[in-house]
Amino acid sequence: MSLSRATADAIARIGGDPTDLLWEWIASYGPHGAHFTWAQTKREPPGYVGVEHLEQVISEQETASPGYRTELRDRARLGLASSDDGLLQRCIQISSVVGDNAELETLVGLFEMDGVIGSDARAAAFYLRKRLKREAGNASTPVN
Repeated sequence: MSLSRATADAIARIGGDPTDLLWEWIASYGPHGAHFTWAQTKREPPGYVGVEHLEQVISEQETASPGYRTELRDRARLGLASSDDGLLQRCIQISSVVGDNAELETLVGLFEMDGVIGSDARAAAFYLRKRLKREAGNASTPVN
């Protein structure tokens, strides 16, 4: 396991199991974290947007292992209560892709936090609202 003691403790404080490999992915790997992008930037290759890449990675994992999204959402939901800014930021980003209305409500409650946490919460809520509307529209489209 490659989690630092501080990160493992932060996961345990919110009721997570720091030996769970999915928590390790959330806290240490994946295309999310401090350098995550919500839109196209000059620093990234043309067409690269971190949130879209995160969505692609999660979709691929869901295809390979059905139920992955749900397990990831359950852990991200716990992580949204973390006092560890790094873990909280990663769970905010993940929630934009796997969250539902419960996560949206939690994200709105984080808007007033200082710095990157507040700005990521606003961006995640914007993306999540858009995603939920898109999914609701797809669900109501009749299939012939």
